[in-house]
Amino acid sequence: MPKFIFEGIEYNALEGETVLDCLLRAAERVTNSCKSGICHSCLLKSSAKLDALSQKGLSPSKKEAGFFLSCQQKAYSDLEVFRPDTSTLLVEGEITSQDKVSDSVVIIKIKTQDDYPFKAGQFTNIIREDGVCRSYSIASQTGSHELEFHIRKVPNGELSNWLYNEDLKGVSVKLSEPLGECCLNSSMEGKDLLLIGIGTGLAPLYGVLKDSLCQERMGAINLFHGGLTVAGLYLIEGLKKIEKENDSFSYYPVVLKGKDKKGFIKGDLVEVVKNFDFDKNNTVVMICGDPQLVNSLKQKIFLAGVPSKNILSDPFVSRST
Repeated sequence: MPKFIFEGIEYNALEGETVLDCLLRAAERVTNSCKSGICHSCLLKSSAKLDALSQKGLSPSKKEAGFFLSCQQKAYSDLEVFRPDTSTLLVEGEITSQDKVSDSVVIIKIKTQDDYPFKAGQFTNIIREDGVCRSYSIASQTGSHELEFHIRKVPNGELSNWLYNEDLKGVSVKLSEPLGECCLNSSMEGKDLLLIGIGTGLAPLYGVLKDSLCQERMGAINLFHGGLTVAGLYLIEGLKKIEKENDSFSYYPVVLKGKDKKGFIKGDLVEVVKNFDFDKNNTVVMICGDPQLVNSLKQKIFLAGVPSKNILSDPFVSRST
């Protein structure tokens, strides 16, 4: 049975077990969320030789400093592990507002105490005082000093229910560094944008939309927002107002079920987008939301003729809580 040392204490790991799983099994409180090596919330530190997979996606400076993803690092007998100095990794923030926009979605705004450089479309980890942590996309425009998040309340979701149900104005939380590549960059200037969001997958696209309209460097912008029913959509009036004020922007709310309603498209989002006519060679596509739908949409759009380099979606898979 392999053994490793965590902050001076020896732990027995099961064969093939990761450092994170072993520590959680031993009731150690280690911040974590996706367990897929994507959210980076489970960072630990070691001076020992590490698996390449456990440092995948980290900056050169973090690799050199010995940081690694504990959900990807297997537990070895010669491995000594420490918690990192979180003061260098996390930013303090205060919840400034909560706005329930539907029966299951709340818009949270958080003001950070220090500068927080991010790009619209990225995501971060929101960490409660007791260490409970989940990843959420940032819905704010690049450069905003107050960060906006669209939080969907999920059954038995410890953090999402807390954020939705409790009166949290003035409550402090911590934020990890921003991550993700589903953002605008200079190589996209002049191209059209096709934004496709499912549920609260609208959040990062909302920030990208505001960025693109502010910068006035993109071509036509089309936003499809899909939900099971009309009640599953949100920010409808706000997006219609933006559409009315900007000739370059078109908004398409899509629902799968319910009665036909004026101003809404009824149908399967994948098929609706598949039949949408747009310039395949001059369009950047960003897709966010349910992983299965995102993968299906990516495949359909690629087969329709959009180069894979122009189809962006962060492969973030969240735990249901």
